[in-house]
Amino acid sequence: SILYDIWKDRSRKLHRPYFRILLGMSFFDVFASASLGMSTWPIPKGTEGVYGAVGTTQTCTAQGFFNQLMLVNPFYNLMLAWYYLLLG
Repeated sequence: SILYDIWKDRSRKLHRPYFRILLGMSFFDVFASASLGMSTWPIPKGTEGVYGAVGTTQTCTAQGFFNQLMLVNPFYNLMLAWYYLLLG
């Protein structure tokens, strides 16, 4: 995984912007993937028309928060593109 690869050699890699951008992108991607992977589980139990809803209002709110973190990934991707454009 990218997170592990950067973390095991962090003393050298975290000094370069490329690896810091990749680390941030990977970090937020883990949370976004976990949130999407839970699918309908966090939705409050008893919600009509939702299969597999076993959560509470709090779990639904938490999933919504982590779903919003997915918006960070395109910005990290944009930063990576700018990095390649300016230094490539």
